[in-house]
Amino acid sequence: MKYAPLIGRIMFAAPFLMFGLGHLTDAQGMVDGGMVPSFLPAPTIVVYLTGILIIVGGVAVLLGYRTKLAALVLAGFLLSTVLFVWGSGFMAGDQMATGMFMKDLGLAGAALMMSHFGAGPNSMDAKAAE
Repeated sequence: MKYAPLIGRIMFAAPFLMFGLGHLTDAQGMVDGGMVPSFLPAPTIVVYLTGILIIVGGVAVLLGYRTKLAALVLAGFLLSTVLFVWGSGFMAGDQMATGMFMKDLGLAGAALMMSHFGAGPNSMDAKAAE
């Protein structure tokens, strides 16, 4: 079980890296698809900024570098997404929104646990603590 936290970090970070790249390569598609809450100004800039945020957070978790902070930031992003992007569709019974709501809620829970317990062994955080 020595490598379980490392494997978990890799699995947890993968969607953030993929979705972050999606933010950067198809920002307009995300805006047109309603992924940015209407109350936010400059939706295209919001998509680019959140893409950068989740890539940086994903890389930090992947490497186990300042993992507690990175996981807390990702949890905040995910909870915001749950409420402001998927919440209304979830409440209306939209099946796609419900799946995304539950996925992001579960990832937020994992991020909160990681923000408490840290990266574990085989991480930059563990090496710095030695």
